[in-house]
Amino acid sequence: MPDMWNGKPLPERGRDHTEIHYRLYDRRTGQLISFNSTNSIDSLAADVLRTQREHPNARIFAVEYDGPAY
Repeated sequence: MPDMWNGKPLPERGRDHTEIHYRLYDRRTGQLISFNSTNSIDSLAADVLRTQREHPNARIFAVEYDGPAY
């Protein structure tokens, strides 16, 4: 069964595993609060949720880089 959005099916797509290099910042202060390089968007989402729990007052924004984030 295809994924549905607003009652309409989304096109079938293959998975992709490209490298994602990112840093997470607090938009209010500019402070770097996390970073990682991964090939899994699931890992990135988990990092954002973990970072939000650790910094509940932060307004998280992510920046993607063209090489390892460290």
